[in-house]
Amino acid sequence: MDAGNKVNSAMARLLAAAVILIALCGCLPGKARYGGTVSVVTPDFFGISEEITNQLTVNLRKDLAPDHRMILTTFVNIDDLYETSRFGRAITESLATRMFRKGFGVVEIRKMSEVMVRKNGGELALTRDTSLLSGQHKVEAVVTGTYTLTPDTLILNVRMLEAATQDVLSVAGLEVQRSHLLNAMLAVGDGLVDSRLSAYEK
Repeated sequence: MDAGNKVNSAMARLLAAAVILIALCGCLPGKARYGGTVSVVTPDFFGISEEITNQLTVNLRKDLAPDHRMILTTFVNIDDLYETSRFGRAITESLATRMFRKGFGVVEIRKMSEVMVRKNGGELALTRDTSLLSGQHKVEAVVTGTYTLTPDTLILNVRMLEAATQDVLSVAGLEVQRSHLLNAMLAVGDGLVDSRLSAYEK
């Protein structure tokens, strides 16, 4: 083999190696765009809640008052809006932390027995008079969330509702790869979680 062929062969091998390296890098998990899968390998609560908070902020259709206050209801199973899990409670707490850091005024849900979500014609609604709730507690918005289970993923849908009118102020949605941790926190009947909403959450 002459020198020219050796050089061409070496360049071909280098090019092939570069292509393989680029392909492998493309498979590595990275931070997803809004609405995409969050942390494919090891989703964490603060990463998920950070994504939800960003979406709610970006998609906000109406400016809230400077001294606004909001309630976050416990995330519930879309197939049974009276059912939650340790995941539902943990993600709500995490979201409350992120919303507070973004400057939103957050009211502790465990002190608010007036609020619960229910299914009404396939849609989520508040069971009590939200205009009364708004006046009594000076709450401008309510954040509700549901999760849906698929064999491999967890789908989250979140709405920010105006307390006085129930108009949708903002929305967020994303799909997260299920992990052993998430499956354990979503499990019902294994002693790890209370599957039904508590009296405080209702």
